[in-house]
Amino acid sequence: MINQFKKYVDTFDFNDKNIEKKYYHSLRVKSLCKLISKDIGFNNEEVKIAEVAGLLHDYGRFMQWSKYHTFKDYESIDHGDYGASQLFDKNEIVNYLTDEKKYDEIYNAIKYHNKISLPKDLPERSQTLCKIVRDADKLDIMYLYSSQELIFPEEGEISSVVKKTFDNETLINKKDEISGADHGITDLAFIYDLNFTYSFKHLKRYKIIEQIYENLKDKEKFKYYFEKIVKYIDAQIKE
Repeated sequence: MINQFKKYVDTFDFNDKNIEKKYYHSLRVKSLCKLISKDIGFNNEEVKIAEVAGLLHDYGRFMQWSKYHTFKDYESIDHGDYGASQLFDKNEIVNYLTDEKKYDEIYNAIKYHNKISLPKDLPERSQTLCKIVRDADKLDIMYLYSSQELIFPEEGEISSVVKKTFDNETLINKKDEISGADHGITDLAFIYDLNFTYSFKHLKRYKIIEQIYENLKDKEKFKYYFEKIVKYIDAQIKE
């Protein structure tokens, strides 16, 4: 599965750091999907499906960057929609999984992993797989900030719309971002959309949020937001 994925990625310029980063991000999300799915009691077959969905969740990112030189969906294409279409409309999914009974679940997990919310009418099994992939994706983004492979943006002020949405403990629409600081808070709010106890314990175990905060230059500007997130994580673990 990974060898096949690398062959696909190699059709792009792997010397491009953004292509390389998305490749390794995909591998880490695959691993996180395995950990989460095993923690919630998936059997071996179900864990494999979660791994496939995790590996392929950003399938559309490689073409997006190569063609548009941006990862901003609102400036180019919706990478979830594109990846799902490329895998299933062009039947590239057969390179990774031949069990057609699982195709709908994987299609949905890829298509909806980047949406602000999931459709209400998805079957329960599909909902669960979508949530696993969404959690794994967000956990790795937080890891990238903590390791400074991504630099948490601090420039500018935090807008009232972004602050209000953050205080409501929900995801923030990227279209509401005005400054770099808004973007940082938008990504920090990803934690409000985590679904599984494992995900919160993962953040706590590796002190990921604390490390992101420690890396900041202007700690005072962001202190309120990070303290609120740490309290939120602790509350979810205790439930």
